[in-house]
Amino acid sequence: MRASFHHTHEFGGFRMRYGHALPYGASHVPGGVNFSIFSAHATSCTLVLFRKGEPQPFAEIPFPHECKIGDVYAMIVYDLDYEELEYGFRMEGPWDPKSGHLYDPKKILLDPYAREIGGRDVWLSPPRPRRSFPTGPGCPTRTSIGDMTVRLIFRFRIW
Repeated sequence: MRASFHHTHEFGGFRMRYGHALPYGASHVPGGVNFSIFSAHATSCTLVLFRKGEPQPFAEIPFPHECKIGDVYAMIVYDLDYEELEYGFRMEGPWDPKSGHLYDPKKILLDPYAREIGGRDVWLSPPRPRRSFPTGPGCPTRTSIGDMTVRLIFRFRIW
């Protein structure tokens, strides 16, 4: 996957540009990280960035309008240290429980395409750094996370 090194937008000191719709999730690209997430009904999306193990985000970057391709929000953020980063998303959209729409921009959402999820053993306890739970092919298909809040951790593979 090729990415241009020339940013088209800036927000809060972060350089960014429209990203690649595929693959979904977070992908390392030259000079930055590509974030891509699908939502058919969201009206806006914000990337929420955490330093690994920190309870509060250090940045929230809204996806510019140009970074929405159909129903996919895709953006490259440059100069991120992906090994020391955790992230989530905030989405705005309709609140219509009868139709299954439960958008709440106050909630930080997991990336459904994450390759690995890190979290807490006890509900609302402070996060413990370096604890993670692998996901994907070959991992257990049944797990209980009812008492765990989770944050995403990057795991990049070079093929």
